[in-house]
Amino acid sequence: MIYPTNIRWDFYSILYLSIAGIIGFVITYLIMPYIIKYMKKKGYVGTDIHKNTRPEVAESGGLGMMIGFIFPSIFLAIIFTDYRNIILIVLFTVIIAGIIGFIDDRVRLRTRYKLLLTLTIGSAVFLANYLGLIAIQNPVLPILSRLRLNMIYPILIPLVVIVFANTVNMLEGYNGEGSGTCIIAIGFLLVCSFIWNTMEGLMFSIISLSVIIPFYLFNRYPAKVFPGDVGTLSMGVMIASIALFGGLLAAAFCTLLTHIFNSFYYISSVRGFFESKEIHELRDDIVLLKDDRIKASEQKSALITVPRMILAKGPLSESQLVKKIYLISIISGFLGILTTLLMCLTLEKINIFWVFIFSLPSLVIIILLMYFFPRIRDIAIQMLILYFIGIIILYLIDIIIIPIQITIDLYFIKIPLNIVVSLIAVLPGLGVWYILTIIYLNNQLELE
Repeated sequence: MIYPTNIRWDFYSILYLSIAGIIGFVITYLIMPYIIKYMKKKGYVGTDIHKNTRPEVAESGGLGMMIGFIFPSIFLAIIFTDYRNIILIVLFTVIIAGIIGFIDDRVRLRTRYKLLLTLTIGSAVFLANYLGLIAIQNPVLPILSRLRLNMIYPILIPLVVIVFANTVNMLEGYNGEGSGTCIIAIGFLLVCSFIWNTMEGLMFSIISLSVIIPFYLFNRYPAKVFPGDVGTLSMGVMIASIALFGGLLAAAFCTLLTHIFNSFYYISSVRGFFESKEIHELRDDIVLLKDDRIKASEQKSALITVPRMILAKGPLSESQLVKKIYLISIISGFLGILTTLLMCLTLEKINIFWVFIFSLPSLVIIILLMYFFPRIRDIAIQMLILYFIGIIILYLIDIIIIPIQITIDLYFIKIPLNIVVSLIAVLPGLGVWYILTIIYLNNQLELE
């Protein structure tokens, strides 16, 4: 079977998907109080560092999401027998991610060990694809169409899963931040699944939302539970599953632009691999004020993060800050929809007129959000500029680089030269992006 397949619009398929969503929601919601009680009893608690009272909150609450994900997955595997392999592979991958996250929550693995362990998460998908248990199509990019990466893409699958899992993991720290932004991203991927007409994308979007939403009800401000790495890694793998099996890799990348911005800023400012505890002790990105408001650190050596970029315009309460991050995530989501429409246009599933008609509301909403919420305007402008520059680069790659039909033979694998040149062409843009970010941040902090 070649994935993704078209959505089944018959009554029973819609009914079963709805039941799966209800199962996931109810089970996760009911078990969360027991998870919280258990974690507190075992002493698995974390300090809420963004409140002066420093309350202790149950940790590793993402275990509830992982457990909740099992039941709707098994239900769908029983009902949709032709999707059984893919559902079980995704379930296995989420469980592995959760176990690794739970271990990290307890013993705080060193970065290199954690990276090696997370490599095993995507390896399950790679092996299943290699053994023919599932079949993942090459990704579709706007303008470039379906990439011819028959030899390379299967090898890159574990890397894709690692990137998504760790990117989600990095945007977590405030009450409801990680779970809320993932709900927004997956909600938009649900819409993208309808546009792209992918049954796999629809299935995994529904059951992912069904377990993250009830968890969010306990994780939102003021948080009764933290997700821990067991939660953030699991959510990242859920999104990676929608991207890989739903054929929505480019769209998923865009819906996670807020996370990707944060990861890029974070990694660029760290310039190496360090333990998160060491980094935040020496170069924390924020300062907690006496009234529980949060302000951006004015130290030049401090971490660059999306929260610090938002706070550069002045202090905010924790809940206000998280809401601003949600707004940026919504803009990212609309860019994901626009990307999906461009993917449809590239494969001639839709004509330019309908792309314009369906894209217009998204662009209008983005403009309105930027107008009414000036705090996020500068980050949103950066995001839009980079998005449209990316589209232009894809166009230039299509007409200049893709025609280069030369292959690098490394004996064990053959790599198209045009792919290598395309990746190199992107690097200068990332450097310029980082420099402009530093200049902007310094100017804002000086204004304060």
